[in-house]
Amino acid sequence: MRGDRLFWLLFGGIWLFVGAAFLAATAGINLFADPAALNADTPLWVFVLAGLAASGFGGFILRRTLIAAARERRLMQSGISLTAVVTDIRRSLIDINRQTRWYVCYRYDHAGRALTGESYSMHGEAAADFRPGDRVSIKIDPRQPEQSLFLGKA
Repeated sequence: MRGDRLFWLLFGGIWLFVGAAFLAATAGINLFADPAALNADTPLWVFVLAGLAASGFGGFILRRTLIAAARERRLMQSGISLTAVVTDIRRSLIDINRQTRWYVCYRYDHAGRALTGESYSMHGEAAADFRPGDRVSIKIDPRQPEQSLFLGKA
């Protein structure tokens, strides 16, 4: 898996599991608990809401990650290989495991159009190999040339 895909799969999976656990526990309490024994200060709908929010968040992350993986597979199989020029190395807004992540931004031409793209997030050692002006290999979707996949040094 490229970039931080495994991290996002685990992160989304944990949130989905926690949300499902909240929903299952609330359903179990509703089905099997004695209503007189329940704490009236905390209504059960709070736990349902927390379960829906956590599982929705986890599902969103998982869906986004799986769509990106499918797009990457599709571009690897049927994409057109091109060479692009690095324009910038940009810091990610998210650090993973206290490690700064970086994006390699690049520019490429296809059918007379100047297009831009960026790599998957990578750790600092990998990003240090690239400088503005370097040539990199990419693959693009022939039907949607604005969709590109960063492959590395050309």
